[in-house]
Amino acid sequence: MNKVDKNLSNGNIYKVSPLSRKLTQNNSFIAKSTIMNKRIFMLLALVGCFIMPALAQNKITGTIVEEANGKGIPFVNVGLFRQADSVFVSGASADDKGRFELIAPNGDYRLSVSAIGFQTFEQLLTVKGNQDLGKLKLSEGATKLDEVVVTEKRPLFAVEGEKTMYNVAEDPSIQTGTASDALQNAPGVEVDVEGNITLRGTSSVEVWINDKPSHMTAENLKTYIQTMPANSIDRVEVITNPSARYGSNADGIINIVTNAKIQKNEFFSFGVNGSTRPSVTPWMSYVWSNDKLTFNAYINGGYSIWKGNSYSDQSLFTQEHLLASHEIDTSTYNNKGFNTGGYFSLDYEIDTANSINIWLSGWPNWGKNTNSMSVFREEFIPDTLTTAFAESSNAWNRNYFANGGVYYQHKFDDNGHNLSVSVNAMGWGGGNGGTITRTFTQPYEYKKVMQQESNYSSFGAEGEIIYNRPYSENGEISVGYTVGIDPEKQYLITDTVANPYSDEDAWNWDNDVYRSYKANFSTLNNEAFITLQHKFGGFTVKPGIRFVSELVSGQYPDSTQYNFSKHFFSVRPSIHLSYRTKSMHNFKLSYTRRISAPDAEELSAFPMYHEDNYSSGNPDLERVFTNAIEAGWTKYWDKFGSVGLSAYYRGKSNEVNTIEISSDSTMYWLYGRPVSFAYPVNVGKSHSTGLEANVMYRPSGFFNMRFYANLYNSYIYTEYNGQPYESDMWSYSFRLNLWAKLWNKLEVTASGYYSSPTQSLFMERHARYGINAGLRADFFDRKLSVFVNANDIFNWNSWGNTSSSPYVVSTSNSKYNSRSVSVGVTFRFGKMELEQRARQGADDSGSAPQGMGGM
Repeated sequence: MNKVDKNLSNGNIYKVSPLSRKLTQNNSFIAKSTIMNKRIFMLLALVGCFIMPALAQNKITGTIVEEANGKGIPFVNVGLFRQADSVFVSGASADDKGRFELIAPNGDYRLSVSAIGFQTFEQLLTVKGNQDLGKLKLSEGATKLDEVVVTEKRPLFAVEGEKTMYNVAEDPSIQTGTASDALQNAPGVEVDVEGNITLRGTSSVEVWINDKPSHMTAENLKTYIQTMPANSIDRVEVITNPSARYGSNADGIINIVTNAKIQKNEFFSFGVNGSTRPSVTPWMSYVWSNDKLTFNAYINGGYSIWKGNSYSDQSLFTQEHLLASHEIDTSTYNNKGFNTGGYFSLDYEIDTANSINIWLSGWPNWGKNTNSMSVFREEFIPDTLTTAFAESSNAWNRNYFANGGVYYQHKFDDNGHNLSVSVNAMGWGGGNGGTITRTFTQPYEYKKVMQQESNYSSFGAEGEIIYNRPYSENGEISVGYTVGIDPEKQYLITDTVANPYSDEDAWNWDNDVYRSYKANFSTLNNEAFITLQHKFGGFTVKPGIRFVSELVSGQYPDSTQYNFSKHFFSVRPSIHLSYRTKSMHNFKLSYTRRISAPDAEELSAFPMYHEDNYSSGNPDLERVFTNAIEAGWTKYWDKFGSVGLSAYYRGKSNEVNTIEISSDSTMYWLYGRPVSFAYPVNVGKSHSTGLEANVMYRPSGFFNMRFYANLYNSYIYTEYNGQPYESDMWSYSFRLNLWAKLWNKLEVTASGYYSSPTQSLFMERHARYGINAGLRADFFDRKLSVFVNANDIFNWNSWGNTSSSPYVVSTSNSKYNSRSVSVGVTFRFGKMELEQRARQGADDSGSAPQGMGGM
């Protein structure tokens, strides 16, 4: 907990330093870290004993030459497939002299070689040891791009302009997992135990699906990433410094791109996954396609139970910095959840110049929650009083999300000159309700029952038009316009009864007007952008600018004095530079300036009175200004893997953070004592500066080890009531992933991660760490697959924070049933090579959005 001087009269700047945490917490952390390090070492050593013997593989070498003159053909794509089912085994790109090398175990294979301007070459092989194929001759031919059968196996990580890409489809270790598992492997991305997503330690990040904002609520987004299969994802694009092309107010964008649409044929698969948590998720997928039409469907259902406990210790100080109260809470919870969902898409190629895509997706989820909590509170102001009670709650919840849209593209030629129009509609909503019973034992015995029901709903729409026009072989200009509206309705009804009779039918309910409300919010966006991209050999420059107009409004039918409407306009420039050498060195340098407006609930001054505290928005919030600079280098090696380094700086002024203070005597009429009051404020300034490293070691096609590390310094400065505060902290995180395929049958995975404490305004989030391991095997030529995963082996996952504002000092921690064993069974019918394309479809060019995806 931060040490905060309560005497604010001398005008000094007070340091909120993480070094001043309790010594007992530090000693406990050191002891836990020592035990954790030993366990990590033991696990990795054990996994290594099984993995290393499997690294011995056969080398298949050769040289690709022109049949006409015998000259080597540089950078040719070479792929190796199993003869039995055409499953991809290994791939490579020839060097500048046409030489290539593949790695594979003993078996029967089909070698396929393709290059633009040459006919595809194929040869059947039986591999029983190292093999040199000599010279393979390619004949000239008019091979079109869409006739290429085999492409180079992409690296797991790649840099393309402003994007750092994690190619999920090329990562065997993640195929049995979820989108949440895949995001854990993307550079800079972390998903905590509650499903919250951060990028480089900040939560100011947007998740996009197939180049479109997901428009999901936080809870719906958690459901999406925790249920969507990883093998339905082609790649994850991390954009840490978005250009003017993206209409985003966030510090970063995570774009989940689903698998490319299939070729001719059909495929059906189904399965069930379960865990000891417990949870069970049945699912099925079907795809049908011909040369013009593709239909894709995916549906699933689920049932899960989440159990956990939490603890909090809070001291509240008055505005005169006197101790007002001290409270300790302990609670347990048991949440049961049900969900189902589906995704359906139809792609139709009208002719070579025109195509259309229609999609519809969505899912409802619902559940029941029970909670038991004990509270002990000592009050010192206005009078000394001890309060103790037990609280029990029984609640229900329901949520839904649906999205549908149409995308049309017209190609003027095959060189990138095109026009696209999309219309997207989305609806989401839900609610919750139930009863909360408080049984007091101090200061005297009595009972209070509260009954609540809340609901929210929204139906928004967005239209976008984008025009791309190459002005030369090396340059392209893009312009676009977007208009969207996002309305939302909310209501909350609260009824209470004090000292109820035993006969529930005789209870006399009173409407609590202070804890009931109706609200309507709306945001209207108009945005336009223009970007220019030009290549000079291996050098690419991409400047751009975006103009944004936002109208944010809120209405309270029963409290019109809180109605508001505010307009914001911003201009957001950007420039991105990148350079790629023939030896696969990648360099990038970028700068963006973003200006983001507060949302409707942040601007609303309407007071939200909760049972023991209250909150509101802040109508005086200003726009947030962000200047971001990033530089990076990545190098790829055929026989080693890759190494990437990047440095970044992100400076903000007027950053929005929530502050908690103590209410004054004017609130005694409702609470009878001082309580905490939370509201958003503009922080004076803040910045984060850091260095990332991403290393992949891949000595063979059947083993890889990936290490990611991030070290950064965060600084916050603000003024409150004329008093300056500042805080700085060094934070770091790392993740190690191992994958191996043993005896060409059994896949073994292991992963471990650690994230040190991080900070926001007056708050430090505790460290998080965990270790997972798993096995996967295929049977009957991959018609049946089985996997087993051990999640959070040592039961370390927890969520906690320490708050040290001038008026609220607290620490809290929560733990849920994270340690579990999950199993899954999958049955497949159809062509095995279609499986990765059978979940959902997106144009491989990335130009056609596919809606919100399945799950």
